[in-house]
Amino acid sequence: MSGGRRPGVVPGRVVIEHLQPSVDCGRFPAKRVSGEDVVVTVDVFTDGKDAVAGRLLHRPPGGRWAAVALEPEGNDRWTARFTVERLGTHRFTVEAWVDPFRSWLTGALAKISDGQDVAVDLQIGAALVEAAAGRASTRAADRLRAAARPLLAG
Repeated sequence: MSGGRRPGVVPGRVVIEHLQPSVDCGRFPAKRVSGEDVVVTVDVFTDGKDAVAGRLLHRPPGGRWAAVALEPEGNDRWTARFTVERLGTHRFTVEAWVDPFRSWLTGALAKISDGQDVAVDLQIGAALVEAAAGRASTRAADRLRAAARPLLAG
């Protein structure tokens, strides 16, 4: 592996568009009152069959950024929400990425349901779990490695 890329991560392939709420393409702020939910919708997709995942990041005035997972609504549309806590300008943005584990799982389950040989797919899954273990805390890494063992035995 060259260039410092992490296994399973392919940069620059995710498209994020049609972010709402937006007033005049973001030129003016969308308005809400304290206690009201801001429902954010966005189109997120990639080329091919890879699965995507994403999150909404939001920050109240003077506060810290908080994250909320984007939930799929179907047909490349995703949604998340946050509550306006106090008066002032709240900021929000969306991040999205190719999800290598979900992509692998979807493909492997399709092969299993078709009765195909998945020995190589199980090794790929174990490698993905091992890569995640390398980024995790010690306790979580041990649990991930234990979860990967049956994939190698498969």
